[in-house]
Amino acid sequence: MGVIRMQVRIPKLMLGTSPFIGAGQFGRKAYEYRKKFFYNESTIARLFIKSATLDVKAVQLIVYEPLVNALKEAEKEIGAKFFVAATITSGRKFEKDLELIEPLKPEIVAIHALFCDTLDPRINGWIKEIRELGASPAASTHYPGETIEELDRTGYDFDVYLAPINPVGYAMEPNYESTLKALESTDKHVIAIKPLAAGSLKPTESVFTFIYRYAESISVGIVSEEEMEETYSIAKKVI
Repeated sequence: MGVIRMQVRIPKLMLGTSPFIGAGQFGRKAYEYRKKFFYNESTIARLFIKSATLDVKAVQLIVYEPLVNALKEAEKEIGAKFFVAATITSGRKFEKDLELIEPLKPEIVAIHALFCDTLDPRINGWIKEIRELGASPAASTHYPGETIEELDRTGYDFDVYLAPINPVGYAMEPNYESTLKALESTDKHVIAIKPLAAGSLKPTESVFTFIYRYAESISVGIVSEEEMEETYSIAKKVI
């Protein structure tokens, strides 16, 4: 199969899924979130469905089977497709994870920061497989101030970067200044992750305005329908 190239049009706002796996950045709440969501696909699906009713049919999906199943359930329920920016966290079962998300027809597939920040030698092969799937390849990074410039300089064939961006510099390694410089210099699409600094920031117009200076899209993790209504309503004021 030949390489497929796409012109990516990324929604301005996406539902993030880090809380659904109980990601470590949530500290003491991580176990609570994992117990509530990861082992309850229907609970995740309800939030996907709620997001769609609020006109955000886009998800930054971390590729684990419960989350994939929940999104399939939500799409079936609403009778519509979500825009999917998937992140594969495993190198050992990369191909299996691609097969898992193929039915969702993801527009973007990101390679996890663990591999992008270390310039893993498998990256070019994975990029080819992502394009053959019909998706745009993305690099996720935990060190945007270094990795983005390095990936641009060395010519890796990514279309999109996923990077932490927030006004307090949380997770913007190696530092806030170098991250903003890298974001300003790249010509790739940027999706902001960790916009509310793992829940330490309240959603405000100023927070979203700041992030949209550097990113085309924001992926925000949300754990309740009430939180979703509040966050989306504020974000939409500045989109």
